[in-house]
Amino acid sequence: MKEQIIHRFPGIGCVWVDASGKDSAEYYGFADKENHIPVDENTIFPACSISKFITAMCIIKLHEQELLNIDMPVNQYLQQWKLLAVNGTESDASVRSILCHTAGILDDEDAFYGHRHGDPEISLMDILEGRTSYNNRPVRAEKHQGLAFEYSDAGYCVLQLLAQEVARKPFEDMAREMLFEPLGLHSTFYAAPGIAVCFEDRMATGYDDNGLPIPGRFPQVPDLAASGLWSTPKELVTIAKEFIKAINGESSFLQPASAREIAKPVKDFPWTGLGVFTGGEDRLVSQGWGENGQCMLKMNYRTGEISVVMTNRNPGVDQAESGVEWLADKGFSVE
Repeated sequence: MKEQIIHRFPGIGCVWVDASGKDSAEYYGFADKENHIPVDENTIFPACSISKFITAMCIIKLHEQELLNIDMPVNQYLQQWKLLAVNGTESDASVRSILCHTAGILDDEDAFYGHRHGDPEISLMDILEGRTSYNNRPVRAEKHQGLAFEYSDAGYCVLQLLAQEVARKPFEDMAREMLFEPLGLHSTFYAAPGIAVCFEDRMATGYDDNGLPIPGRFPQVPDLAASGLWSTPKELVTIAKEFIKAINGESSFLQPASAREIAKPVKDFPWTGLGVFTGGEDRLVSQGWGENGQCMLKMNYRTGEISVVMTNRNPGVDQAESGVEWLADKGFSVE
């Protein structure tokens, strides 16, 4: 099984933390096959939708600081753009409902995919207004909040605008100052063009589902809060460790009530929390799958076990079938 998984991906990075707190790591293959650059602990992988867990932590910090209330309508805080319902009136969707994908915001089937280096720049407002092929429909609350679970990158674009307006700075700068710098993370960032260029020599080349390198090595991802995070397995483990400390009241970074809000199963949709999924009792899962990589983060906040697996290829199948979940579960004890 393991050899099949390793053969499927050009490069893989794994870090596990056991119940005693001991870390172990394994790295396989190449960050760039064509140039024979091996994966090591410094290789930076696309975190894809694990971005949403980190975004949720940033939003909950703003809630802690009383700069917003996650149970209030998001439109209360938005100034230059408003989330509308399908009838053209302002939606009453709360910040919380967007965090847990129950705000009724739907993605187009082919949206949020295929933007390349050298393509015309896409702004956040372009995405929200549906002005480009990257997202060719305006972002709207098409169902009333709480009626259905609709996984939505577009919803997290709304949260990106919210965070920028409340913090009064670009989203990528807010996340760096609020989360990455306090935790001592030097290889974790939301890949806005001016930031990504500083890390390109360590960013893993992405490979598509045919195993071919992505033109330009990796795509441009303008929806930062939804899927624009890059990191190393080791640094994602650092974030997970801090989150577990917060849930257990041992963190000076995040209050216990805040961490528990993220982890708490949503009423009527118990498989999801805020920016994460519940993976059974005391377990949380965050995972990502993009055109240049697939990844998974799992944690047990009772035992302290954590696993992170990151890769640099779209395998064309989900984490269970590709073997990414098998590698993640390798670090967990059987209870």
